[in-house]
Amino acid sequence: MIREQWSGGEWEAYCRRLLSMRYDSNIQFIPARDGGDGGLEAFRFDGVGYQCYVPEDAYSLESQTTSQKRKITKDIKRLCDDVEGTCRLLGDVRLHTWVLMTPEFDSRSLVEHAQKKKKDVSAILPRPKWLADEFKVLVITDEEFAAERARLVGQVETELHLDVPDPDESLWSFGVGNEIADRVSAKLSVVPSLASDPEWLADYRDEMLRVYFRGQSQMERLKVEHPSLHAAVERRLKSVLRSLTMTVSAMEKPGTEVIDTLVRRLAEGLKKDAPGLSSVLCEEIAWHAVSSWLVRCPLRFRRAAA
Repeated sequence: MIREQWSGGEWEAYCRRLLSMRYDSNIQFIPARDGGDGGLEAFRFDGVGYQCYVPEDAYSLESQTTSQKRKITKDIKRLCDDVEGTCRLLGDVRLHTWVLMTPEFDSRSLVEHAQKKKKDVSAILPRPKWLADEFKVLVITDEEFAAERARLVGQVETELHLDVPDPDESLWSFGVGNEIADRVSAKLSVVPSLASDPEWLADYRDEMLRVYFRGQSQMERLKVEHPSLHAAVERRLKSVLRSLTMTVSAMEKPGTEVIDTLVRRLAEGLKKDAPGLSSVLCEEIAWHAVSSWLVRCPLRFRRAAA
């Protein structure tokens, strides 16, 4: 599965904007630059604390979940080890909920771990002064902030579609000597069904190059006309293109269905990140991203490298 990759700073800034949009002046953000955040990135005055976290390795379920469990344990321990410091930070606020905001979580064991930490903290004696009578630990994603997320990425009243002219085929149809066309053909030729049918291979290659150049025009318009949507799309594309070589090179039997699956998953991710985009535009940008990989990446499928 291709996962969206955030840096810690990007995710923290994103979460802060979501929280600020929803809670306005009813939430206090805590700067981490001077002395650390003490296990909290923000807290609401009604007793809910937030910590934002991106696992260092989100490429496997096991490593992602292990990192998230470690983060919960470490930061709640900070709150409990420095009771006086936590109380100075919170003032009169007593926490009844501690929330880990993370891009994705896919394991029930993470929820079980959160329940265990809740019991561990509730059993501490003497009871920390910052702790409310009831306490719980939650794990959430930005799906809990769907309305704020839509506003943040600039959702328009009607779903956006950018219709641009089809590119001129002369951009890539200079025959076998054309570098881009040759590069894409070489990568696609490891697909047995395409390799056995030169006419189909040429047609498939031309379509890939068509969506590549068309997508370039769409992305340029998106950047100028809808910069917040463009930023959301670029983050997803950067993540996918960074991990696509590793994902595809591990496949022993590449085929056109592999490309179709990658496009579908990417289109779904784009629709989640930028709900203001039409489904058609998400699919077109997804095809552009995969074609970009075919054009730019120096590596091939595993069988082609053999």
